[in-house]
Amino acid sequence: MDESDRTDGVRLTARERAALAEIEEGLRRQEEDPAPEPRRRSGGRRLPLMVAVMSVCSVVLAVVGIRTSEPALLWCFAVMWPLTVLQLVRLLGRWIRSTGPFTPWF
Repeated sequence: MDESDRTDGVRLTARERAALAEIEEGLRRQEEDPAPEPRRRSGGRRLPLMVAVMSVCSVVLAVVGIRTSEPALLWCFAVMWPLTVLQLVRLLGRWIRSTGPFTPWF
């Protein structure tokens, strides 16, 4: 390539051509190399355990809070329950993604 080379009527400086060549070389190397294995998050194994523990805590807080009518326990349940549901939704989403593409049952 020399200075008279044009692409879509735009001239590139020597610095821009060098940068473009470097980018193209990187893309070629990525095409040749196999895709890296996706890493699994370290929290992947802990999420089911965390959901189970949070569920048990929520049930215990609800039962004890209702039996004793203690406002502090009821407020703890009110905070714990949405967090438990949120983690359960995360767990279900992870499970759905791991089972593959969605296929309708009907």
